[in-house]
Amino acid sequence: MERVLRAPTPKSEDLVRYVFFQTLVSAGVEVERFAFEYPHPADDRARIDTVLVDEDGHPLIAVEVKYHRSNQSGTNLPRPQLAGMLVHDVVRLAEFTPTDTARLLLYVTDGAMAGYYSNPKNGLEWVTGLAEGDTTVLSRAGFERLSATFRNAVGNWPGPIPVTVQHATDNVAGHSVRLFGITEPRN
Repeated sequence: MERVLRAPTPKSEDLVRYVFFQTLVSAGVEVERFAFEYPHPADDRARIDTVLVDEDGHPLIAVEVKYHRSNQSGTNLPRPQLAGMLVHDVVRLAEFTPTDTARLLLYVTDGAMAGYYSNPKNGLEWVTGLAEGDTTVLSRAGFERLSATFRNAVGNWPGPIPVTVQHATDNVAGHSVRLFGITEPRN
C-alpha cells in the first residue's frame, strides 16, 4: 500500500481496493473466492464491495473499502457527509448475514479527514484514534449531537455496533490506514 500511496499517480478508492485484493491473492487467497458487488442479504438495494466465499459459495468474509482524500481543486471536503458514509458502511457490514461471516472495513484517509476525526468536537475520534486491538461500541446516542448531514448519511441505525481496530498504521505517505472488524449489532 505504501508504494502505491507514495507513487506520483492519481489515487482512488478503486486503487486502494485493488492493492488490498492483490495482497490477499499474493497471500494465497484463490481468485475464484472473490465475489465483487455482492448482493446484501438483508437489503435488496445494497451491495458489499467484496465477499470472500468458500468452495460452495457461502460467505466467509465481507469487505468494504473506503478511501477519503483532499480535493485536488483545494475546495473543502464535505467532511460530515464523508464521515457519515463511513459509518453507513459500518452499519451495512453489521447487518450482513449469515452472522458467522467475518466483516471487515478497510479505511484509508489523508491528513484532511484524519484531522477532522481527531477533533474532539466532531465526536469521531475512534476512527483514527484507537490503537490496534481496541474496541469501541458505536451507538445512536453517540451520534445525536452530530450534524444532520452526518446522521442523514449514516441512515437507519440497527443498534449498538462493536468495532475493533485489527490493524492501524499512520504516516503512510501522509495517510492513515485502518482495518476494522465489525460485529453484528447488540440488541
